[in-house]
Amino acid sequence: MKIKPILLMLWISVAALSVYAQSEKFSALGYLPSGAGMRMVGAGSTMNLDLYIDRYSTNQEANLLAGALIEGGNDALLKSLEKVKRIGKIQLTGRVGFYDLKLIRSRPISGGGRQIIAVTDRPISGFEMYAGSRSQDYNFGVIQIVLKPNSKGKERGTGTMIYASKIKLIKGKTIQIENYGVSPLQLRNVRKW
Repeated sequence: MKIKPILLMLWISVAALSVYAQSEKFSALGYLPSGAGMRMVGAGSTMNLDLYIDRYSTNQEANLLAGALIEGGNDALLKSLEKVKRIGKIQLTGRVGFYDLKLIRSRPISGGGRQIIAVTDRPISGFEMYAGSRSQDYNFGVIQIVLKPNSKGKERGTGTMIYASKIKLIKGKTIQIENYGVSPLQLRNVRKW
C-alpha cells in the first residue's frame, strides 16, 4: 500500500488537527478474506474487535515521529515509537491481552466523515525470535478506518488492519506500507459507542 505525499499524510497533516480530543471507543467485525494465508486464523474467519482511544496524537508528537522516519527510516521510526506511551489499544472483544497504539490521528475527509489512522510497534513473539523468522523485520501494526455519519448521525464505517508491516519513505515524499505477505484484516461494521 502506498500513501501519496500530502506532506506525509500519516503523521504530519496539520490540517488534520484532531478535533476529537476526548476518549472514544469503537467496535468492529474483523474478517480475514479467503486466500489471506494466515496460519493461526483460517481464511473466512471473523472476530469481534474493540478499539479504545484515550486521546489522539498531537501535531508535535506526529511531527517528531515523521522526523524520525525522514532522518533514519524504518529503524529510527521503530526506536522512536518504542519510547512513546500508549494512547489507545485494540483487542479481541472479551479476551485478555491487547496491542498498544502509540500514534493515532483523525482527519476530516471530503464528503463528510473522517479517517482514523493508528500505528503501533508490534510485539515480536518468542517463537518469531527463536525461529529467526523474516516477519521480525515487519515490526509495525497499522489500522485505518473511514467513518461517516449515518441517517441518525451516528458514525459507522469500514477499515483495514495490517498486523505486520514495514513503513518506508520512498524518494522523500511517499510513505509505503509493506505488508508481510498476509492480506490485511478487513474491518466491517465499525461503530462508535
